[in-house]
Amino acid sequence: MDYTIALDKKESPAVTFNHILSAAKADSVVYTLVEKNVERKKVEDSFRLTSGNILLPEAVVEAYRMTPERKKTMEEYGKPDKVIEGKDIQAKEQKWSYGLFSVLMFNFPDKLIIRSFSGNLYAFVKRARATLLVIDGIPVNFDEYPSVANIPPNDVKSFEIIEHANNFLKLYLYVFPNADPRKIETPGEGAVIAIYTHSGKGIYGTNAAVGIAKAVIPVFSASREFYAPKYKNLQPQDWIKPDLRALVHWEPKLKTDSLGKASAAFYNADNTGEIKVVVEAISDKGEIGYKELNYMVKKKE
Repeated sequence: MDYTIALDKKESPAVTFNHILSAAKADSVVYTLVEKNVERKKVEDSFRLTSGNILLPEAVVEAYRMTPERKKTMEEYGKPDKVIEGKDIQAKEQKWSYGLFSVLMFNFPDKLIIRSFSGNLYAFVKRARATLLVIDGIPVNFDEYPSVANIPPNDVKSFEIIEHANNFLKLYLYVFPNADPRKIETPGEGAVIAIYTHSGKGIYGTNAAVGIAKAVIPVFSASREFYAPKYKNLQPQDWIKPDLRALVHWEPKLKTDSLGKASAAFYNADNTGEIKVVVEAISDKGEIGYKELNYMVKKKE
């Protein structure tokens, strides 16, 4: 039996369905199905928003990886007030950048002051009476400070600022062992800059020896490929397409025969003028050969 159900907009779905089912004497299976749908709709309507807005405020979840170096620094000097990730520093690095402090100087001036003394860059936390440095949880001696500015940005995992550091006087006397804690010029409070590197070995794990450059040599390099049209089985419409390639022929693997000879065949492009042929060779003994040839391509009369 077929049923046609019409709903009145003024009546709720529950009242309408119940009325129709009682009139049509539906079986128990249909009645149970409709009843469950009505209950589910009531639940959905009770949680439906009056508008399209989100009732809860936005929740931002941030992660801070607690490494042994960070744990050691935080237990000694406190939690950081500012964290600059190493990837953000690397993203700001320019071709003319000359070390970590040169990147920080131009891109993160809100918390830091970078000044030059005797040709070396030093970093200071704004509004701090004094600033000391710790790399991978290891305090940096004063005579090592000039080297910190030249740390390569790609060696930095994180750059963090502790504005009001704990145990600052203890760290200050370690950096300046000749300082007198009784004198007023000896700061009892200040800021600490904590730098974490990928090596985790402190200042001496970041600076490469003078005259040594880091480089990556690929063990495999795929042969370059250039477009070359296929002239076999040409169609009439192919003749009206201009061939204006700059590189007419490219053959990276051309082996000689037992007599030391090799040949190559190719089609010229539609460009006219002088064509240069460059041949590079290497023997099984590592001997290198190079030759340049030129020929002219003229328009057919």
